[in-house]
Amino acid sequence: MLKTYPVGDLRQVTTRLHAEFSALSHQRVERCVADTWRCAEHLGFDVTPGLVERVAREHLQAMVKSEPPSNLGSTVVPGSGPHGRTG
Repeated sequence: MLKTYPVGDLRQVTTRLHAEFSALSHQRVERCVADTWRCAEHLGFDVTPGLVERVAREHLQAMVKSEPPSNLGSTVVPGSGPHGRTG
């Protein structure tokens, strides 16, 4: 049987991570934290706020790094760079 997660712990983890990842919406960070908690429970881990925070932080870092560049004018066309010359 799965345990329910303590709402206060999730709020604290979400608050800390949102401060660290302010580029992401609060709702997105909150969802990541809740999903991480549920996933760890489902996998049978002894879920602690520290574990959830570490795993959610890794996931949020991946989200931030995978965001497309905001400056579309800097798009590199294949073959146009100094190392991509053809012919």
